Amino acid sequence: MKNSFGFTLAEVLITLGIIGVVAALTLPNLIANYKNKEFATRAKRTYSLISQAIQRFQADNESPGDVTGLFDTSKTSNEVLTAFAKYFDGAEVCLSSNSCSKSRYSITYSYPLYDESSTSRADTISYPFLVLKDSSIIAVRQYSSCEFTTSGPQYDSDGNTIVDSSGKPEIFEWTEYMCALITFDTNGTAAPNQYGADVFQLKIRQNGSFHGWSGSGWNSLKNILGGGDPIYEKYTAGQSKD
Repeated sequence: MKNSFGFTLAEVLITLGIIGVVAALTLPNLIANYKNKEFATRAKRTYSLISQAIQRFQADNESPGDVTGLFDTSKTSNEVLTAFAKYFDGAEVCLSSNSCSKSRYSITYSYPLYDESSTSRADTISYPFLVLKDSSIIAVRQYSSCEFTTSGPQYDSDGNTIVDSSGKPEIFEWTEYMCALITFDTNGTAAPNQYGADVFQLKIRQNGSFHGWSGSGWNSLKNILGGGDPIYEKYTAGQSKD
């Protein structure tokens, strides 16, 4: 008689169980890595479109190193966005809810920020903005000066609002050096709608260069442009701090 070799049912079940455990351990990381690569690719593309638009304006107006003709401090955000739109092929201009099917929506920060009641905060993308052919959104806020003093609450290293002895936010003043603020969402209203992942902000200096704030995706964007991954921490707005 010839010997037959094979696996018993118990051995097959054990093997399948091991495969299942390994898949359960590795699949979330694989999915996260895939999403991060997708976020990075989209961020580079939309950032490139914005950079090219500004460069095209400078070339058209023979104004290298100066974007004040585009981000005109004497004009409204609506006027500036409308002028900016011509540098994006097929872009839909949304000046208000009456002019666009898209709506304003909430954006979580790159990492949790808590108000004085220890509740996690969120920001908002609102009009005016452009919707590009790939569904990405570019919002523009124009300022009346390229250098101005502003004020607001500040946060400690753990993302908590700094408060005074009565528990009210301490208000700080600082000088901003930007003519306009661009917020861009690389996949439109689709999730996760978070700074550092699919949403980023650019502060536009007079010479056309960019800078920003880590909470609104600046450090993440720099890391992406340098060949790295997005930097963000998932959280849900409106939740109390543990």
